[in-house]
Amino acid sequence: MNHSERAPMGDLNVLIVDDSPEDAEIHARMLRQAWPGRVVVRVAPLGEDGLSQLQVEPPDCVLLDYNLPDMTGLEFLAAFPGTCAVIFVTGLGDENLAVKALQAGAQDYLTKGRVTPEHLGRDVVRAIEKFRLQRAVTESREQMAAVLSSVDDAVLALGPDCGLLYVNGAAREQLGLTLGDPMPQWLCLTPLHAAVTAVLGGAARQMVEFTDGKRWFEARVHPRPGGVTAVLRDVTRQRLERERLRLLESVTVTARDAVVIAEANPTLHPGPKVVYVNAAFTRMTGYAPEDILGKTPRLLQGPQSDRPALDRVRRNLKRWKPVDETLLNYTKSGTPFWVNLSIVPVADETGWYTHWISVQRDVTDAVRRGLLDAARRDVLEFTATGRALEDILDVVCGLLSSSLPGHAATIWIRSGQTLHLRAATGHLPEDLRVDYTGSGRTVDLGLQRGVIHQAVQSGRDVIVPDLLASDVPLYPTMHDLLTRHGVRSLWTVPLPASDGSQVLGVVSLTGDRPGAPDATESALLREVVELTVTLLERLDARAQLQRLALYDSLTGLPNRVLYLEHLGRALGDAGRSGEQVAVGLLDLNRFKQVNDTLGHSAGDDLLRQVGARLRAALRPTDILARMGGDEFTLVLPFRDQTQFESGIARRLREVFREPFVVAGQSVFASASLGLALAPLHGQEPETLLSQADVAMYGAKRAGRLLQVFDPRSQLNPQAVSLEADLHRALPNHELELHYQGVYRAGTRDLVATEALLRWRHPVRGLVSPGEFIELAETTGLIVPIGAWVLREACRQAAAWQAQRPGLSVNVNLSARQFWQLDLPDVVRAALDASGLPAPLLTLEITESVLLDVPDAAETLNALSALGVHLSLDDFGTGYSSLSYLHRLPLHGLKIDRSFVRALGQAPGAAENIVRAVVLLAHALNLHVTTEGLEQDMQIQVVEALGSDYLQGYLLARPLPAPDFQAQVLSHAVQAQVPLRARTAEHDPA
Repeated sequence: MNHSERAPMGDLNVLIVDDSPEDAEIHARMLRQAWPGRVVVRVAPLGEDGLSQLQVEPPDCVLLDYNLPDMTGLEFLAAFPGTCAVIFVTGLGDENLAVKALQAGAQDYLTKGRVTPEHLGRDVVRAIEKFRLQRAVTESREQMAAVLSSVDDAVLALGPDCGLLYVNGAAREQLGLTLGDPMPQWLCLTPLHAAVTAVLGGAARQMVEFTDGKRWFEARVHPRPGGVTAVLRDVTRQRLERERLRLLESVTVTARDAVVIAEANPTLHPGPKVVYVNAAFTRMTGYAPEDILGKTPRLLQGPQSDRPALDRVRRNLKRWKPVDETLLNYTKSGTPFWVNLSIVPVADETGWYTHWISVQRDVTDAVRRGLLDAARRDVLEFTATGRALEDILDVVCGLLSSSLPGHAATIWIRSGQTLHLRAATGHLPEDLRVDYTGSGRTVDLGLQRGVIHQAVQSGRDVIVPDLLASDVPLYPTMHDLLTRHGVRSLWTVPLPASDGSQVLGVVSLTGDRPGAPDATESALLREVVELTVTLLERLDARAQLQRLALYDSLTGLPNRVLYLEHLGRALGDAGRSGEQVAVGLLDLNRFKQVNDTLGHSAGDDLLRQVGARLRAALRPTDILARMGGDEFTLVLPFRDQTQFESGIARRLREVFREPFVVAGQSVFASASLGLALAPLHGQEPETLLSQADVAMYGAKRAGRLLQVFDPRSQLNPQAVSLEADLHRALPNHELELHYQGVYRAGTRDLVATEALLRWRHPVRGLVSPGEFIELAETTGLIVPIGAWVLREACRQAAAWQAQRPGLSVNVNLSARQFWQLDLPDVVRAALDASGLPAPLLTLEITESVLLDVPDAAETLNALSALGVHLSLDDFGTGYSSLSYLHRLPLHGLKIDRSFVRALGQAPGAAENIVRAVVLLAHALNLHVTTEGLEQDMQIQVVEALGSDYLQGYLLARPLPAPDFQAQVLSHAVQAQVPLRARTAEHDPA
């Protein structure tokens, strides 16, 4: 028995809400005196406390004080949930307050000081009984109101004269009838009047339908003593629903989308039963009505249906919620297809859900297109970010398996006469992946057997609809292998190069059912082939470009960047293994004589032959690279120095013993090799190379083949003197800037000038930059000198704006400057001091900055934020990584002059390199400047290849500022577009 059902004279549970502990104790004592049973009293000093306790355990009665610290008793009653009797208690004898309390829900009212135990006990019993009676009455009223409100039909009682003796609320509301009136004229004109007359005449119950012109009613007329009773039901909605269903059925029969109606239960195993399918369902799935009626729609699911999506469908069905999902279904023949599935529950007139209506639209083409677009984005992103070929091809295999469920894909890439398995879908069994070609993970095209060979040789698709057909020749044991793994079909599609020159590989798919690809699947395969070929050709182009960046284009040997990587690795390995490493610098003697007498092509041929002989003479563990010109570098691990030196000297003598045949002539060549030994002479690569260089020149001077570095040779008085002079050059104003023009390709109008540092020594005159720039970087003087160059170049460019508005200035930054954290502040200060707009300053950096400075990217972003333009100098001579071209805020790049010189020596290869760089730069929205132009032919070629800007001695030599102003600015041809209008463009900035 809960609290509200306790007998009035049983146990008593009272809550006293009163902030006076004395009053609460008095009332509690009175109750215990007056009540015959056990009394449980709880006290709440605050209204909020009382309301909280009511939520925990409602009492039988609440004694409520009017004046509470946090609210009044009336405010308490306003928040009171009405779960028990309430007696209002106050020290005031206010009748108006008593009335308000009773109106607010209290059952009684007491005045403090006038209460006796007997009165209090009696009042509590009376209040509890009153509360229970009020609650019972309220519940009865609510139940009666619910019953009455649930009667939607109009009920009429008619006398013998058809007068209205009784009408219910629905009759008054729906028909506008009033008790005592005769039957309205409009009702007398309906079949209802005839039915009433018939029953009054002695007929049995009558049922008729009629309309008032707007609504339809179903009427049942029953005889009763002294008249009839008529019950009228509004059936307008049902009639409209029947008509709607008739129309819907006609639409469903002719609909293109599949429609399925199933019973609403059960939603669990074995699933709802199908009661209707339209013709489109049969066309889509192959299931005739007799195949599916009485069965569950889950018949359409298969091995690769999306389990999470099916779980979502079942959760929604269980909760009677609509479903909208894309699912993989299977036809009667086992062919997978995607549908957009829409399911809604259908209720009867009572609101009870009885059926599910499912509309299924075939979206196979759209899903495949979406998968293809997503794969294309992934492939392009992976390609741009330098992911491995296998990773990218895995995306393609995944696309095929997702788009063609039941098929496992493999991709084979050709290398010469061999095909290598480079990617496969994960669910393809390993033994099948390896064995179905009969040759493991490679296919030897020379064996001329198998479907893959046939596809490569013919360049056409090879489709085997049924591998288990009797006329299909199989390798031994292959029949059992295919049967065990359920493989029935094999589709092999070649990957032809875009120019049709060769087949790059094949895509091969094994299917779990027999059949050839239909038109849609064939179109998908064509798009996948096109995507894969594009991928392979882009990767090949990138590999060639990276090879140009890491390998010497003339000899095929590693260049400086790759050599330094190998050297660093060798020094690390030697430190762990206890070996020593010799760093060698080899220079050909009298090589210039070969170039001058036989020509540059002969010199190139000699370098290629020397490189080939050196590579053949060295051990596999030795590293050989070409640094440029006629210099080769070596990394030679060894353990015993004496044996090593004699061995390398012997091999070098063999290299140069026989003459080289160059330009049809026999040419004897010799070389000088300098060696620095690690760890004896140091561990830093650049230090060792510098020491090897010193040793090599020592060998040349001594006429020896080989010389090991002697630390005493580092003491060069001339170099020490030059360094001392360089420290005084800046404060003594011996440094100056020369300016060389940069011209727009095609129009040849002047758009920029490059500031070049020169040192006018008081004794030596002009010192070559090659002599002092490296010294400035080594000593750190390049930092203050570089800051001066920035200030002076910006000042001069700002001064020239009046004469040549929009003329920008290019300034070279060294790697050493990038080590300074305040480089952006130095640039900003130069701009602020000169007033030169930031877009008119271009900062040129070399690739060594990006490779050698850890925070170069952060500094470049900070410089770009200033508004200056950034350009990559000497592109192609370093690593030339696509990643930093893509990531860094660069505006342009310069093609190194070595490629321009090669235009006259090896036009085909050099033109291809320049073309590739221009195409790459433009694809990344970078402009291209070609420097080192000294011949008309070179300018014509680079303009034809798309270079944006030109620079070189043929157009303008570097000049001091006054001479540049007089000879270049005053005679510059005005461009068709004014320079002022081009300040927002990427003029080499």
